[in-house]
Amino acid sequence: MVLQLIQNENFDLISINKEQTEYLLERKRKNKKDVVHISMNQMDWKRELLSFNKHLENSYTKHQATTIWKKNIHFHHVYVVDYQPVDSWEELRETSSNRMKSSVYMLDIDSREEEIERLIRALDLALSFQIDVSEDLMELEQRNVNLKQNILFEHTKQQQQLQQLFKQGKPFWTYLLLAINIVMYILLEFNGGSTSTKNLIEFGAKYNVAIIDGEWWRLISSMFLHIGIAHILLNMFALYYIGTLVERIYGGTRFLIIYFIAGIVGGLASFALNPSIAAGASGAIFGLFGALLFFGSQYPKAFFRTMGWNIIIVIIINIIFGFSMPQIDNGAHIGGLIGGAIGAAVVMFKQRSKILWQTAALLLLLLVSGGIWFYGNANEEVQFDETLQVIHSHMLLEQEQYEKTYEVLTKAMPYADKLEAELRFNRSYASIFLNKNQEAITDLERTIEIKPEYHEALYNLALLYHEENRREEALDLLKKAVELAPNNQDYQQFYEQLQKGTI
Repeated sequence: MVLQLIQNENFDLISINKEQTEYLLERKRKNKKDVVHISMNQMDWKRELLSFNKHLENSYTKHQATTIWKKNIHFHHVYVVDYQPVDSWEELRETSSNRMKSSVYMLDIDSREEEIERLIRALDLALSFQIDVSEDLMELEQRNVNLKQNILFEHTKQQQQLQQLFKQGKPFWTYLLLAINIVMYILLEFNGGSTSTKNLIEFGAKYNVAIIDGEWWRLISSMFLHIGIAHILLNMFALYYIGTLVERIYGGTRFLIIYFIAGIVGGLASFALNPSIAAGASGAIFGLFGALLFFGSQYPKAFFRTMGWNIIIVIIINIIFGFSMPQIDNGAHIGGLIGGAIGAAVVMFKQRSKILWQTAALLLLLLVSGGIWFYGNANEEVQFDETLQVIHSHMLLEQEQYEKTYEVLTKAMPYADKLEAELRFNRSYASIFLNKNQEAITDLERTIEIKPEYHEALYNLALLYHEENRREEALDLLKKAVELAPNNQDYQQFYEQLQKGTI
C-alpha cells in the first residue's frame, strides 16, 4: 500500500519509525492536503486509539510552516490489525473540526476489503490495491522484509534528493559581498559621511544625470553603497540569510551571476522610475528572492516543504511596505526581483540544464533590460525632475561649467514646479558669467516673484540693477536683503555704499 501511494498516487513519504511499523505520507491537492498514517500497531481500546491519533495530528500540524493561506487537512489513520478494539470505536470513523478532518480505517481480517474500498473513495485513488495474506509464514515474513526494504529505499532516496538540492555550493561569494559592502560603508563614513549627497555621487551612487552622460558603471557601483547605518544593517542581515541559501542552491558562480543581473536590472528600473540619487544592495537582494521563486517553480514540492509561503509572504510584505514609504526605491526592488528570477532561468541549476529554456530566458533578459533603459531615457518626468536638476546645476556651478549649466537648466525649466525659484536663480548665476545679463535679470525677477524672501536673488538682482544705473530699484532690493539676512556683511556694506553714493 505504501509503495503504491508513493509511486502511483503522488504521495510523499514524510516519516517512518525505527521499527517500520508507522508510516506517514502526504499529498497536496489545490486547497486540500491528505495525510495518510499507516500503522501496524494493535489498538485494543478506543481511548488508546483516540489518544494516539490526536498526538500524531498535533505533532504534524505543529511542524507545518505557518502561512496566511491554510489548507484543509484530512487525516486518514489506517490500522492494519488482527482485530478491532474491544470497545465501541465506530464514532471515530469520521470526525471533523475547523479545517481538519479525521478518518479511521480498521483493516482486520473481516473488514479489510470494505475498509480499503472506503479509503480508495476518500482519497480518490486512480488505482486500487489489496493486502494479500499468505498461509506460508516464511513467505509472508520474507515478503514483509522486502516491502520494508523497498519503502526505506524510497524514503532515503527522497530525502537524499531533497538534501542534494541545497548542497550545490558552499557560501563564499556571499561572505565576500558582505565584506565589500561593509568596507565601502566605512570608507564613505570616513570620507564625508554616507548620508552626504555629494559624497554618494563621488563614490558612485545611482545618479541619473551621470548615467545618461555615459557613467553606466554606476548601476554596479551603487550596489555597494549604503545610506546610513540602518540601511546597511538591514541589507546585510538579509544578504547573509538569503544569500547563503541561494548560493547553496545554485552554486557559487551561478549565485554571483544572479546577484549582479538582479542588481543591474534593479538599477535600471530605479534609473527609469526614480529620479533621486540612490544606492544599496536591495535590488540584488530582491533578485535573490526572485531566484528562490524560480527554484519553487522548478521544484515545487521541495520549495513548499522547506520555505514556500514564508518566502512569498516576506516578498509581499516588503513590496507593500515599500509602497507605503515614499523614500524606498520600489523600482529597484521590483526590478531586482524580476531580474533575479529571469537570471536564475538563464543559469538554471547544476543538475538541470535546458538550453532552449536558458536561451529564451537570456533573450527575455536582454529585452526587459533594453526596454527599461529606453523607457528611462524617454521618461522626461524622471530625467528632468526639478530636484535632480537643482542638485546637478549646483555641481556644475561648483565646477564652473556655466555653459553646460545654462543648457541643462533651459531644458529642465518646462518641468519646473515647486523649485522653479531655485532653478531660475542657478540659471541666472550661469547667465551672469556668460554675459547674458538681461536673461539673468529676467530669471531673478521671476525668482523674487515666486519667493520674495530669497535674499541671495535680491542681492544679485541689485548688483545687476546697479550696473544698469537703476539705483533706486537696487536700494529697495538691498534693503529687503539686509532685513532678511542682517548678519551678511556683503549685503550691509553694499547697501551702505550705495546709500552714500560712493560706488
